[in-house]
Amino acid sequence: DGGVESSHFCTSLPSQRTYFPFVQLSIYQSAIMVLGKRGMRLEAIKFSIYISIPVIASIYFNNPNTQKYWANYYQFLTYPANPNTNLKEEFEELQKQREVQKEQRKEYAEQMKILQQSAQRSRANAAAVAAEDNDKKKKKGWLWGTRT
Repeated sequence: DGGVESSHFCTSLPSQRTYFPFVQLSIYQSAIMVLGKRGMRLEAIKFSIYISIPVIASIYFNNPNTQKYWANYYQFLTYPANPNTNLKEEFEELQKQREVQKEQRKEYAEQMKILQQSAQRSRANAAAVAAEDNDKKKKKGWLWGTRT
């Protein structure tokens, strides 16, 4: 080996040693280029997403039935039933309807409160009755006799 120190060898591939480190480095770089750089996969995924989302969206939303559904769902175009309709009167009617609904919700909440209280009372009564039955049924049998 002619007295060459081992520190001059490029040892990136353990089985091959050479006196020219740049030769070994170019082999390693070509191996990376064949497999692709690490960030290339991420870039390919991002590119495919950037292209596919608008294409899919344009295909989906280009359907007239889909456009009609989403327009009705979000109510983009809402026209009065009659062009001569007084919008102020409609607004007042809507306010009255909301007030009626608010009152109905209050009544419903009060009814639910009453039902909850009656359910708690019936549970308490059932527990008391069950406790009395357990006291009466203690130690009955042929060995213990009957207790009253």
